Amino acid sequence: MEKTIAEKITRFSQTLDFDAIPAPVLEKTKDLILDTLGVCVASSKMDFGQGILDLVQAWGGTPESGLIGSEVKIPSQNAAFANGVLGHGLDYDDTHTESVVHPSACLVPVALAVGEKTRRSGEEILTALVVGLEVMIRIGMPALNRFHMRGFHTTSICGTFASAVVAGRLMGLDEEKMNHALGISGSFTSGLLECLSYGSWAKRLHAGWAGLCGIITTQLAQLLYTGPITIFEGRLGLYNSFLKSEQMDLNLIFKGLGDEWEILNIRPKLYPCCHYLQASLDCVDFMQKEHSIDYKKIQQINCKVSEGAANIVCNPWEKKLDPQTGYDCRFSLPYAVSLKFIKKRVGLDEFSEKYLQEPEIRHLMEKVTYEIEPSFKVKDMPGAIGVILDDGTKLEYQIDQVRGDKNHPISREEILEKFNRNCHPLLGKEKAELIAEQVFSFEYKESILDLINQLR
Repeated sequence: MEKTIAEKITRFSQTLDFDAIPAPVLEKTKDLILDTLGVCVASSKMDFGQGILDLVQAWGGTPESGLIGSEVKIPSQNAAFANGVLGHGLDYDDTHTESVVHPSACLVPVALAVGEKTRRSGEEILTALVVGLEVMIRIGMPALNRFHMRGFHTTSICGTFASAVVAGRLMGLDEEKMNHALGISGSFTSGLLECLSYGSWAKRLHAGWAGLCGIITTQLAQLLYTGPITIFEGRLGLYNSFLKSEQMDLNLIFKGLGDEWEILNIRPKLYPCCHYLQASLDCVDFMQKEHSIDYKKIQQINCKVSEGAANIVCNPWEKKLDPQTGYDCRFSLPYAVSLKFIKKRVGLDEFSEKYLQEPEIRHLMEKVTYEIEPSFKVKDMPGAIGVILDDGTKLEYQIDQVRGDKNHPISREEILEKFNRNCHPLLGKEKAELIAEQVFSFEYKESILDLINQLR
């Protein structure tokens, strides 16, 4: 009898050896860990970060795993939840653009929390994380952008299964129990994107919630709870329930698995906003450097986006033209583009409430329009900007693929620079350097407790 998708995923997750992971995959994974930790640190002193830290500390429980930005330890699933919220809450986390998942914000906290609890070595934790990242991406790949177009957050859905894989490997589940953990995970998948239309904080919870749920499903499987091993392809399984009537090639999940590493195509962000905005901001950056544009002389800005991008950063347009919070701004095409033209540098400070009502930004936003470019593929997250100046001059620039994948990499130096910007104000240069050194030598650590203690 042919094995189910869950059984094949379990077999991969249980049998991958550290020595079989190519060096570029290991180095990229360590870059992703460092990038995620830096974002978590930056989030830990913000209002949403402080709120989630206060909440999970109030829950109490067995002190198993470290909480970034706090001195206390809490149960592993709660630590994964809180640290996942910190990792995703600024929308500064990485994306695998073809599957449209944010893998590291979800899975790095799970690997660290469960790895600390189970006292695993750096090599064991790194292997489990590599497995989870690859699985999370591949569960999303057959759907492409369809989960998002139906209103579901792909990260929250796929992250629950992948978190179970990471936790299950570190907790030593056998194949039968791991199959059940995946089956149970189907009952925990959630995450609706109405939060973006409404402008709420709820999306910030999705990566952490998936991490928490994945750990709980492995705990349930340990207690002999059972789940359907047909959870992916079954009549009432993941794809048929969330994407009913859609045509998908489920064989994509396993195409080149173990030989072709999608981890190398995870793209870190250089701007703290939605990944659909990254290429547009790079377009503005190029135009400013080439033409020294005076934003006061701009008459019109026309943006070209993919259909999938429009669904997130353009619709509903009237709300994108009137963001009410710093978080709204991270998903507003007119705000992000106008901000870049005026401030030139766009970092955490620029995407705060500080500039939200600035008249010059609001005035320039009114000159922004957009159109859907049919040739744009959502997996490339492309962008194009056309500007008309007061004297009639027309300027255009287009980026076909956002940087960060294996063909257009973001360097370790750039990752380290971003990490330092996020960490130096809170941790200081010396501690930040120590954390980076420990991450870059992660596989040689007998224990990760020193690293965790630096983050607490």
